Amino acid sequence: MEQVPTASPAEEKQPDRPLEDGYLDDVFAILKARQHPFVLLEESALRWMGLRVYADEDLDLLIRDSEMQSIEADLLATDRYELVEQNLQLRLSDTYTQQVPRLRLKTNDNTSPYCISLWSEHVYMLDIDGEKIEVLDPIAWNVILMEERFDLHPSWAQASPIGYTKRRANGVMILPPTLAQSAYAKDPIYIPTIPRMLDALLDQARYGVTNAENFPGKVGLRTSYHLRNFVRYLHLEKPQQREKLLPMLAERNQGQMEAAINKFKRKPLLTLASLRQQKLEKPLR
Repeated sequence: MEQVPTASPAEEKQPDRPLEDGYLDDVFAILKARQHPFVLLEESALRWMGLRVYADEDLDLLIRDSEMQSIEADLLATDRYELVEQNLQLRLSDTYTQQVPRLRLKTNDNTSPYCISLWSEHVYMLDIDGEKIEVLDPIAWNVILMEERFDLHPSWAQASPIGYTKRRANGVMILPPTLAQSAYAKDPIYIPTIPRMLDALLDQARYGVTNAENFPGKVGLRTSYHLRNFVRYLHLEKPQQREKLLPMLAERNQGQMEAAINKFKRKPLLTLASLRQQKLEKPLR
């Protein structure tokens, strides 16, 4: 799929730009040697799912349980990375994430913001061999919905299409200026499907509640934030979206997701006309 090179819309905040093309070639090579898929999680994946979130300094990858220690060791053996602690500020103080290995790219001044977090299947509660969707790069320069069956309809209030086909036709810049792979390397990059991602987040949220004593801090805030953003940006409170999504979730999670949808209250869109009307309706004192 070819990128349409246009200026980025000003209303969207883009991720930080890495140094040069191929900045993740070593990571792709390690995974390829082990016949392991490159699967994105957290904000990097969520931007390809249509959520207006900012992919900060971490690249989150899903790693097969049986390969977890080997892949971490392979990355450290390149001498390009060092183990560091999770940044709980970025994780919304969710101490559940402290069990996730985090590797920072080494620099001479030791101030590199680029980190890779390795989530095992067990910790993320997601099977790596389940259904996935291919994306173009670890970074979506602007928010894109690759799973177009959940695209928004322009007739809905406060909604406009964000699917890949429509966004590309509108000239939205999809790929970042700097690509993760060199021109000669074209290994596939995947994200989980939206129902599978939601199932994983709902399972994590429930686990955090039943095991709260093991995770001091704000366990569950990260998953709640992600779930709320799914409802907000995919308009899951709309009957068309709700009826499409809920049957795709595991039965154990349908009630929990429906409760999250029901809890969400969309703020009315403020326009000049509505502000004038509010002023007219203001009681006299």
